[in-house]
Parts: sequence; C-alpha cells; structure tokens
Amino acid sequence: MAEDVRKAIDTSGMKEFERQYSAPHCVVLDSEYCSMGRMIAVRACKISGYRYWDAVQLLELVPECGVTTDDVDGFEKRLRAGIIPKEELKNDKEYVRISAAFDKAIDIALSKGPCLIHDRATKEMVLAKGYTCLSALTYASDIPAKIVRARISPLYADITDDETVIQKIKEEDLIRFNYHAAHSDTVWGEKGTYDLMINTDMFIRDYSAVLLAAAMKTE
Repeated sequence: MAEDVRKAIDTSGMKEFERQYSAPHCVVLDSEYCSMGRMIAVRACKISGYRYWDAVQLLELVPECGVTTDDVDGFEKRLRAGIIPKEELKNDKEYVRISAAFDKAIDIALSKGPCLIHDRATKEMVLAKGYTCLSALTYASDIPAKIVRARISPLYADITDDETVIQKIKEEDLIRFNYHAAHSDTVWGEKGTYDLMINTDMFIRDYSAVLLAAAMKTE
C-alpha cells in the first residue's frame, strides 16, 4: 500500500536516513564501447579536480614491469572471442604478467590522491587496498550513434559495413566483460555491479560529465 507523504514519520536525527555522503578516494568507471565514457571521465576529472588514469597512463607509471600497450592489445585479441572462464584467465601467464603491472600501477595512482580509473580496476580491488570507492558505468543503446562514434576511431574508420562495426563494438565490450570478470564476482554491465549508472543517450556527453563530477565532490 502506498504511503501518504503528508503523514510520513519524522526521520530527523535518525542516522539510517541522515548519513552524510563523502566523496570517494577513487571512482572506477566502466563504459560500454562508444558510450563516450573516456571523454566523460576526462571532463568529470577536470570539473572535480580528480586525476584521470586509463590503461595507457597507468602503464607509464610502471615501465620497470616491461608491459607495453602493444602487449595489452595483443593479449586482448583473445578476450574478443567470447566469454572466458575466470579460472582460465587467472591461470594464463600473459594475463598474470599484464594484470600484475596494472595492479602495481593502480597502487601508485591511488597514492597520488583522489582519482578516476577507467576500465582497469574494480571496486573490490580498490576497497581491498584500503581506499573508499564509487563504481560507475556509462552506457548507451543508440546503435546508429555508436556506429558513428566507432568510425571516428582509427581502429574502425575504414570499415564501411555497419554490421561489421556493430560486431567490433560487441567485441570491445567483451574485452571489458572478461577483464572485469577476472577481478570481481560482480558482472560487468549489470545494474547490481554499480553505484551509479549514466545513460549517455539521455544525458549526453557534457552533462553526463557534470553528473559524474557531482559524485566526486561533497562541497
């Protein structure tokens, strides 16, 4: 039965209702491919004062590990093929090498202050390191718009067939799904995994950044 708000119980002073929000040490942002997640993340960091980290920048923190972006790209060709069992990935020597480099880089990134990490961390990873964390996802379902965005990338600029572009978008999301699954018991892209989900079809690029930045500030 619906409650009559005019007769609602006074919750003043009840901690269960009046807990104060605190900006997290870290935001981990997953993004569906072509939902503009990276652009939104960079803009949100500029608004909030957080540092932005993605795969390229994280690897620059740990040159001693000897892992390059070419190494990552080469390994991720496997992740495009389909859903890979977690244990299979975790026992793969190349995955272990690459994952260890990112883990070390994430430690360094977190030590530098409040930050957003795009696609290379999970909330569990950050919490286990002793930091507070907010998990977020950008998503979009406007396929024609995604196709246009994909073709801006040099990776897919020469593909003229829409169906092929759509398949490539799905493969990019599979990489993210598999990588997340190896680090978490939650499911990439599903509602229960995230504290905040932003539909970028609705809120567009720049306002999505404002929404995300609002969760990164408390003043």
